[in-house]
Amino acid sequence: MAQNESRKYKLDKLDISLVNPKATKDIKDIVVDFQYHVSIEAAFVRCDFTILDAIDFNKSLQGGEEITVSLTTDSSKGKPLVFTTKIWKIGSIIKSERGQMYILHTVSPEMFHNEMNKVFDSFGPGSKNDVSNIPKHICEKHLKAKSKVKSENFEQHSKIRYISPSWKPLDAITYLSDKTTRTTSSKGSSSQSGFLFFENSRGFQFRSLDGLAEGKADGKGNFLYTYQQKGTGINDNGMYSIESIQYPDKADHLKSMRLGTYKSIAIGISVSVPTDSRATSSGTSGGDSPGGTVYPPRETTFADIFKRASKVEKGGAPYTPPKDIASPTRQKIRILPGHKNDAALGKSEGTTADKDTMAVAEYAAARYNLLKTIQLTIVIPGNTAITAGDIITVSIPASQEEGKRVKEDLKFSGKYLVAGLTHTFQKPEGMTSKLILVRDSIKAQSY
Repeated sequence: MAQNESRKYKLDKLDISLVNPKATKDIKDIVVDFQYHVSIEAAFVRCDFTILDAIDFNKSLQGGEEITVSLTTDSSKGKPLVFTTKIWKIGSIIKSERGQMYILHTVSPEMFHNEMNKVFDSFGPGSKNDVSNIPKHICEKHLKAKSKVKSENFEQHSKIRYISPSWKPLDAITYLSDKTTRTTSSKGSSSQSGFLFFENSRGFQFRSLDGLAEGKADGKGNFLYTYQQKGTGINDNGMYSIESIQYPDKADHLKSMRLGTYKSIAIGISVSVPTDSRATSSGTSGGDSPGGTVYPPRETTFADIFKRASKVEKGGAPYTPPKDIASPTRQKIRILPGHKNDAALGKSEGTTADKDTMAVAEYAAARYNLLKTIQLTIVIPGNTAITAGDIITVSIPASQEEGKRVKEDLKFSGKYLVAGLTHTFQKPEGMTSKLILVRDSIKAQSY
C-alpha cells in the first residue's frame, strides 16, 4: 500500500541500547509499527513497538533496554518527536515459519525510578524542604528527571506542610495535587484548584485544570483542523484535514449528578485533640484546637463553578444542565489538617491548609468534570508537534446549508484541549494521530 501523501514522515532515528552485549543497534528494518501514548491523566509516556524478527533478535533482549526515537512529520512545522523509553515487558512471541512477531512494551525510564525510590521526607514551611515548588523538587531528586524538568512547566501551588511516609514519588505529588490551590490568578473565595501531573513530549508538567484551559501548556502551534466533506477541495495535501471524527454521548445527566457537577455540598471536619479523654465541642476551643465542623457547609452549583473557571473557549457559553436539580447530588466530607500555627510560619510564608482543603473540596472535582463537558475523538494525519496539553482549533460543517454555503457547526467547532493522543506509525502507510479533545464551553453564537 502506498504511503498517503498527508501522512508522510521522516524517521531519523530508531535505536535500541542493548544490555548484554552492551551495544546500540538500529532497528528501523524490524519495527513494523509503534504506538506512542500520552495523556494529561498519565504521569508517564508509554510506547509499544511491534517487531517482525527473522534474525532471532529477541534472543539478545532481556528487558530494561532503552529505545530512542526521532521522528518528524510534514505537518509538524519542523518540530520532531524525540523520546526515549525503556522496555518493561516483552510480549508473547508468535512464530510463523522462520519469522516471529512480538511487541516490546515500553515506558518512560522515570517510571522505573518511581517504583524503586521512596519519598520519606517533610515538605513546606518549617521543614528542610521548604522549596517553592514541591513537584519539581520530587521530579529532580526522586524521579531523576532533571533533563525533563523546566521551571516554566511547573505551575506554582499554594504552600502546604506535609510528610511523605515512604510513598512513591508519584504518590507524594498526587497527595499535594489534591490539597493545594492556584496562586497565579485566583484568591480567597474565587480560588481555583485541581492539579494534574503528567509527561508529554516537552517534559514533565504540573498544571492546574484552569491553567491548561488558559493554554499555559500549549506549544503555540496554532493548528486548525477541518473536517472536509466529500467533493470539496482539500488544501495542504490534506495534512490539516480530519480523517475521521467520533462524537461521544451527547449528555449523561445521571453521571454528572453522581459526580456533583451540577450541585454539591462540601463539609470540613476538624478532628480535635482529646483532653483528659474528652473531645472538644463542635466549633469551640478546648485544649489546643477546636473540633467538629469549624467551617460551615459550602454548597456549590454549576453556575458557581462555570463562573469561576477559566474557559478553553474564551467567552463561551455553558452546556446547560437540567433546571430541576434543587438539592445537592453529592456530599463531600473532608478531614481538615487543623494545623493552627501554620499560617504564622515564616511570617508571610505560612500556609492556610484548612481553607485550601475546603476550596479544593468544593471546586476541583466539579471543575474536572466541567472540562469534559464537550468531547471529540478525531484522527488526523500524523503531527509530531502536537502533544497532550496543547490547544487546537477544529472546524466542523453543520448538517444544514445556509444558501449555497455550508454553515459551521458552532456547538462542536472551536478550540479544544488535547487531553490525550496516540501517534501510530506504520510502514508503509505512514503516521496518524488520534486525538482525544475536551472543552468546558461552547461558542456563545450557538445560543
